[in-house]
Formats: sequence, structure tokens, C-alpha cells
Amino acid sequence: MAQTTEGMSWIAAEVFVNATGVDTAWTNITGQGASIAVSGGDRATGEQNTMDGDIPIVKSGKRSSRDLTCRFVYTESATEAFEVIRAIYETAGGLIYVQYRAQPLGNWFKTGAGICTNLMLPGGDAGAGDVVMSEFVVKCAQIAKAAASDAGAP
Repeated sequence: MAQTTEGMSWIAAEVFVNATGVDTAWTNITGQGASIAVSGGDRATGEQNTMDGDIPIVKSGKRSSRDLTCRFVYTESATEAFEVIRAIYETAGGLIYVQYRAQPLGNWFKTGAGICTNLMLPGGDAGAGDVVMSEFVVKCAQIAKAAASDAGAP
């Protein structure tokens, strides 16, 4: 099979957050976004050996929840990522929706109603000269792929 030429880079990725799930309420945090990492979603499995035979019986179960971690540049503007996420995180329940895509016109990956479980406060090293970063973590039941034409307001 020939090598693909369809690889993508993350340089034009987009990320939006929303506290209500209403398509007109998305906040674009692409200008501060730096990375997205997804973990979890593993399918549970079980196995049991019997007295007869040399191999186990293996069965599958349900999938676990997902964690989405978004790193972003810390700013103090009320309309940019840190303050928008802080308001969500500090609200009882921390309800949040996130959608992102690797490139313009690409497929969206969207959480359903998730919970903002953590907002890392800014920190750093005075001697390094690095840009101050922060990150937030969302726990959700799943992250679903949606066609770009179905992405809603963004």
C-alpha cells in the first residue's frame, strides 16, 4: 500500500468551549490554545480461566469516560481562555462542552456535557523566559466525531 499524503499538522487547529451547549454560545479559544490531549475511553474486558483448557474466556464490557486536557497561553483578558474557563470551573457542577478540530474544514471532535475537573493556575520559572501557560481538564462520557457541516455556530 502506498504511503498517504493526507497527513495533517496541528498548526491550524481550532478549539471552542461552551458552558450551555447552545450552538450560539461557543467561545473561540484558538488564539490561546496550544495543545489538546485525550485519554481514557478504554473498553473494559474480563477474563476467566476454567479448570479445563489452557486459555481464558475473554469478554468485553463498556467503555470508560474520556479526559480531555487543553493547554493554553495564560492571559488576563476577560474574554480569553483563562477567565472563560475559570468562570465555568468555579460554577457549581463545572458543566462544559468542548469542540475542536485539527484543521479548518476538517471534522469536529465534540464532547457532550462534560465536567471541568481542573483548572491549573499559572506558574513558572522566573529565569526561563517561557510563556506562562495554564490548562484545563474535562471529564466526559465520550468525544464524538462530527462532520464540519454539523459543527454549529463556530
